[in-house]
Amino acid sequence: MAKLNADGEEGVSLFPMFNILACTLGVMVFVLATVASVSLGADKAVEYAGPEFEDEMQGRVPTWMEWDGRTLTALPEGTQVTFERDLRDILTFDATYTYLFDQIVGTPMGAEIAAISGDPDRYLMLLVRPSGFRTMPELRGYMELLGIDVVPEPIPQDLRRIQVQ
Repeated sequence: MAKLNADGEEGVSLFPMFNILACTLGVMVFVLATVASVSLGADKAVEYAGPEFEDEMQGRVPTWMEWDGRTLTALPEGTQVTFERDLRDILTFDATYTYLFDQIVGTPMGAEIAAISGDPDRYLMLLVRPSGFRTMPELRGYMELLGIDVVPEPIPQDLRRIQVQ
């Protein structure tokens, strides 16, 4: 066993080990914070369009419609078009848009959509229930194909009556 003989000799120092332990702990905290941020959805933030978007929407009149995945309802009139087929089951966008066109044209809803598409001062405020989230891209794509600006807004599934002023 080793003995310290002289008074001037130093003993074993644990300071370097504590430095290594502190650095390791710091790296682990950084890794944990990064993993937590990514898993919580930090990369899925909503971007605010800013004042330019607000200026663009000034003076434009919204047309309110509700989408639940099967039925498109004009508000406040209550005019409806119901689609029997699930839009996600149609294989191509062209076939989907043709199906939507065939179901909408010639109805009061078709006349309302035609009025919106011909007026640059109007846009579609689309209230979407959770049951309509899955098929909203198809409906939105169809409306944008017609030249209609669509602003989707989620609403609760169990909301009874929507008051539009």
